[in-house]
Amino acid sequence: MIKVTRLNGEVLYLNVLQIESMESIPETKIKMMDGYYFLVKDSADSILDQIRAFIHSCIVYTDAKE
Repeated sequence: MIKVTRLNGEVLYLNVLQIESMESIPETKIKMMDGYYFLVKDSADSILDQIRAFIHSCIVYTDAKE
């Protein structure tokens, strides 16, 4: 999940696997797979950083010697 803030200040947590697309208009419009969309204060770059961090946290790295 990632944390975003709507234009009215409401905090939302979105499932990154359900995000279909994003558009900067100048706020960020996040379109979900079910057709709903959210206008948020967060920049597209900051959302992408959160998505990268989320995916990175899901990956388990092991040492090949073990």
